[in-house]
Amino acid sequence: MTVSEIIAGILIKEGITDAFGIPGAGVNALYSALNKTPRIKHYVMRHEEAAVHAADAYYRASGRMAVALCTSGPGATNFVTGIYTANIDSIPLLAISGQAVRAQLGKDAFQCVDIAAICKPIAKQTWCVTEPSEIPAIFTEAFHTARSGKPGPVLIDLPLDVQMADIDFSLNDYSPLPVQKPAPDPKLIADALDLLLAAKAPVLLMGGGVILSGAEKACLELAEALNLPVITTYMAKGGLPESHPLNAGHAGIQVGQPIGNKVLGGADLVLGLGCRFTDRHTGDTKVYAQGRKFIHVNIEPSEINKIIPADIGIVADAGLAIQAFLSEIKAKKLSRAAGEREKGLQALRVSLERRTDYDEKPIKPMRVFQAINEVFDDDTMFTTGCGLNQIWSGQFQKISKPRRYLPSGGAGTLGFDIPAAFGAMVADQKQNKAVAVMGDFGFTFLVEELAVAASNDVPLIVVILNNAYLSLIRQNQKYAYGYEYAVHMPENKAMMDYIQVAKGFGCDGERVFEPSGIAPALQRALSSKKPYIVECVCEEETDAAMGGSILAVKEFNS
Repeated sequence: MTVSEIIAGILIKEGITDAFGIPGAGVNALYSALNKTPRIKHYVMRHEEAAVHAADAYYRASGRMAVALCTSGPGATNFVTGIYTANIDSIPLLAISGQAVRAQLGKDAFQCVDIAAICKPIAKQTWCVTEPSEIPAIFTEAFHTARSGKPGPVLIDLPLDVQMADIDFSLNDYSPLPVQKPAPDPKLIADALDLLLAAKAPVLLMGGGVILSGAEKACLELAEALNLPVITTYMAKGGLPESHPLNAGHAGIQVGQPIGNKVLGGADLVLGLGCRFTDRHTGDTKVYAQGRKFIHVNIEPSEINKIIPADIGIVADAGLAIQAFLSEIKAKKLSRAAGEREKGLQALRVSLERRTDYDEKPIKPMRVFQAINEVFDDDTMFTTGCGLNQIWSGQFQKISKPRRYLPSGGAGTLGFDIPAAFGAMVADQKQNKAVAVMGDFGFTFLVEELAVAASNDVPLIVVILNNAYLSLIRQNQKYAYGYEYAVHMPENKAMMDYIQVAKGFGCDGERVFEPSGIAPALQRALSSKKPYIVECVCEEETDAAMGGSILAVKEFNS
């Protein structure tokens, strides 16, 4: 069999049913095998970066891996941002790039670039395969690497003559490697519970690792067993229902919420499950850590003590750690009574909730999120990339189910939104809509992927908050440096016609000027059988709440 035929068979054995990519001369041998593999549906994207974002969001929405494919040279280098975006958010996917023939490697041949070396710092692992017989072993290792431990994207670079080589291998001999999840040390679990029960005001911090391990229900069971307020990181948004009495919202200096920051600020112990304590969440780490102890559970040993020193560090899969906590609680019949703090969480949530009920014109951006919360149900998926639109989305959107809120968290990648919405709907088999929440400037990044959605009858929705500014950069310039330069884009409301752009790509849409018109426009988008763009013309210089620490977030709107 040819290497390409073997690769196609391996992909099927590893459970791959969907691939996103762009064929080219450097990868056409592999595409010839995929062409004979009807069990894998291939979607032709319009940009290689978008192929990776689609495969990324496919996993976020479903927990199943997908493949991104591209040709050599600039096709491969266009993969870089997508791979970095997936890696920093711990999203597993397989990226495959075509390459020049082996004899041309290192000789500056046409479209010959060492993409394995380029991506090495930003992927979980990379390979350039120069020995055809190593293909089965490398693919086995690649899938296992992507899925095991802290998951992430892997890249395999395939010289063209390797793709065409014949090797002696039977697909009957191929078996995926099982993924072994690390279990926690029982003594550390017992010690952690002792520390938890001795605390006066403990909180449970649910991180994205809880979602990745599929342990959100067990996590909620743990919170209920010990009456622990649950604060979610941005990557765990939707990990528990908004209405749950122990839901204490987000904490953080940008996408945080007043209730999350207040509850965390008053805590004397934090049980961090599957979280990384990154800067957007913690802000000033001295303020964040002062006066409280930390129990940190993470599957990756290097994450323990990397940012916040842990009183107890537990290297384990979040799901297995939670089950160990629950087993110990049941075995020893441990409990913790709800106090006034826990009983008053929902009242506190209501009293601290930021306003969205603005009726001014131009539209206040927060008003858009009020309509989003009213129109879309709990099964709707949302993607967002970067900007004040993302910060407002994190602050104001109400998400009550896991794998429904799919942001570019660690990278903040402009252009992630639309291809991610496409990949999410493919993974979800178009059962539910995906909504890309974007700014006017961000809309122009990878906007061509609307054509992919239209041509594949994937009726995603794009909501544009058009304030004619690079608004996050404007706010940073204003408050950090005291100036404004190269951030105002009035042409985005005047010269530019985003609805005509959408229609040119086979989509539909409308422009909204009145607050009362937002919800009806979203309803029409929801009913549309085409991709649909709702452009909300917003107030230009609205600021988003943020600050340097969880106790110093500046609120701008009341």
